[in-house]
Amino acid sequence: MSQHHWIFGYGSLICADSRSRTGVTGEALSVEVEGLERSWNVALDTADLSVVGIRQRKGYCTGGMLFPVEEDQLPLFDAREKEYQRVELASRELRCLDNQALPEGHFWVYLPPEQTSPHPIALSYLDVILHGCLQEGEAFARHFLEFTSDWKTCLDDRQQPLYPRALNPEQQQQWLPKIDSLLAHFNLR
Repeated sequence: MSQHHWIFGYGSLICADSRSRTGVTGEALSVEVEGLERSWNVALDTADLSVVGIRQRKGYCTGGMLFPVEEDQLPLFDAREKEYQRVELASRELRCLDNQALPEGHFWVYLPPEQTSPHPIALSYLDVILHGCLQEGEAFARHFLEFTSDWKTCLDDRQQPLYPRALNPEQQQQWLPKIDSLLAHFNLR
């Protein structure tokens, strides 16, 4: 019997379409992880942009998606998250948001190096995250916006996306009105 592996996605990996552009995954579960704080603290090596990362912090809780992967898919996600280190989470730190039982297996998260970033946030990247959040519901998206720290200026790159897994035009047409409404509500747009 093969080992069951699960990855906790807290940024662009929240979005099923973004995950599918990296590897084969199964049905995702919405979860919270105790002891992690999400923030815009990672500076990309390839561009002057900030992306989300997490840091271990007592008293904090981060929501995201927990999705299954076969062992042979882990290297694909490791390559995608090459600036991060994959570390194992203890099952006691995870809680399913819909009150179902946590599956068995190994739970992984990608931790960035401890850093800060002065760079702006690419709106094309934030759109992907919020698209994934909204597929779980508006409350899930609001939770992301409210409980992510170190917000920066948003750079509107939607016409020429800097993020390689940006929403396609059909997704933009369907999701941007709702995304922009949320961003306006949180004074981020």
